[in-house]
Amino acid sequence: MALPWWVWGLFAMAAIVAAGRGMATLWAHPAGPWVMTGLGVGGLGMLYVGPGRRALARRPVPGAALRYSLTHLDALGDRDFELAVHRLLRRDGFAATHVGKAGDKGADVIAVDRWGRTFVVQCKRLRRDRKVGDQDVQRVNGTYRHDHGAAFAVIVTTGGFTLPALASGPGYGIHMVDRGGLEQWADLGMPLYGLLGIAAPPHQRRWQLSR
Repeated sequence: MALPWWVWGLFAMAAIVAAGRGMATLWAHPAGPWVMTGLGVGGLGMLYVGPGRRALARRPVPGAALRYSLTHLDALGDRDFELAVHRLLRRDGFAATHVGKAGDKGADVIAVDRWGRTFVVQCKRLRRDRKVGDQDVQRVNGTYRHDHGAAFAVIVTTGGFTLPALASGPGYGIHMVDRGGLEQWADLGMPLYGLLGIAAPPHQRRWQLSR
């Protein structure tokens, strides 16, 4: 079993003292006070650095991308799929809130981008051979602006979309992420806005969002 860092520090300090002629003799030496001060500062530094290193080890590595395979997403329940989408949005830098529940009025996740735009995400976990229909698009269209004050909406599914849904969605300001798009976003790490072709709004400053 590995010994704690501070135990090794005590062993090292004891060895240094034992190798000399004793504390009193060391202090009497012209360089003794400097040596003693160095030992004290070193010990305090170890007390500070040890916990600090452990804390750093617990932090996410900068730039480490969250990835989900389609196989993993297919195995999730509805709520867990919503939470996975929520985490992917946060990975991409959005301030996202999971709100999915009964009576959520078409919003499973509400997100805000760095320019202050709010958008609604509706999650549809389906079998790969199932498709989101136009009725679902109409339902989201009827709520995302009026009930949630969103600038646009996104429907994400593990399946596909019917032709009527694909035809009506863009006209309502609804972006659609089918199984192929979900793989690019969740597994291959493509940012959502890059996948959807959404650009920064002109002449607006970026917000500093807490994640």
